Amino acid sequence: MKKAFRVKGTHCRACKALIEDVCGDIPGVKRCTVDFGTGNMVVEYEGKPDWNALKKEIESLGKYTVEEA
Repeated sequence: MKKAFRVKGTHCRACKALIEDVCGDIPGVKRCTVDFGTGNMVVEYEGKPDWNALKKEIESLGKYTVEEA
């Protein structure tokens, strides 16, 4: 299954790589793809990932905000 989010504050490939790496640490997340130009993020998952944990992990990086698309 897939779920879409909007990540504000992305501006380069390093942002993309960092966010995708953090997403991979959340149980149930199979894959995360970020478009740093638009801020769109699509998460492929199975089961019931903790979406609040995902949001907190990304926002804890200090320069991003996450909301459901």
